[in-house]
Amino acid sequence: MKNKSTFLSLLLLMSYSTWLGCAPSEEAPDEEAAAVVPEVEMPQLGDMVLVPAGEFIMGTEQEAPPPLAGPERTIDLPAYYIDVYEVTHGEWIKFLTETDFRPEGNWRQFYSIGKEDNPVSNMYWEDAKAYCESFGKRLPTEEEWEKAARGPDGNKYPWGAVWDPVKSNSSELAMRNTMEVGEVAEDKSYYGAYDMMGNAQEWTSQKLTPYPGSPARRDDAFQRDYIAVRGGSYAVIGRTMSLSSRSGYAPDSQYGIGFRCAKDAQEESPQTEQ
Repeated sequence: MKNKSTFLSLLLLMSYSTWLGCAPSEEAPDEEAAAVVPEVEMPQLGDMVLVPAGEFIMGTEQEAPPPLAGPERTIDLPAYYIDVYEVTHGEWIKFLTETDFRPEGNWRQFYSIGKEDNPVSNMYWEDAKAYCESFGKRLPTEEEWEKAARGPDGNKYPWGAVWDPVKSNSSELAMRNTMEVGEVAEDKSYYGAYDMMGNAQEWTSQKLTPYPGSPARRDDAFQRDYIAVRGGSYAVIGRTMSLSSRSGYAPDSQYGIGFRCAKDAQEESPQTEQ
């Protein structure tokens, strides 16, 4: 009986082993499902985007009184470059470290360790101008800022015509402070400039003056030698404005204003074949 039992045990073991060998193995993971989605490569700090020459829609007929941004009209601009991001605390501190420039604005009020990639804020207008000029750049004009923000078709917001409270660092997002530049991916203009709807308002190179034919040309805002400031911020209610909206502040205002730089697009001479 013992030998018979041993024989039967061996026979069962061999059968089991054979069954295991024939059993279907686990299916290999689908190659497409297992593929890692590559991360989108973001532009680097200091990068600029080219805004090509051509017409765009500037201003609006829809802003509630006082209509500082009216009337709507078509503007034709030459090509130029504009910064992808607002200038950050880190870039600003590096500039101060490497030069003997002494700013007037209280930019430190918005800075703390870990916020190097947040937009530098509380900038005096002259401080912002000096930074841009040190790199062979300049502050953008109002026209340049608006074209870079709205694109050739006059978008109301970077993402389209309908307000969305989660697509920019405006008051509705409830962050109550600036964020890293480019962190809100949807706040990206047609030409690839980030944070033009939210994060920090931005200086331009011009005084705030009425548009030609403006019904608000006698508005008090145009009588005070204010500098034109564009865009929204974390403290501005985004749904009350658009990319055509205009603000004006004294050059030494301390309202968390930041900036980005622009420069002319130099025409490249055609290469001569050797």
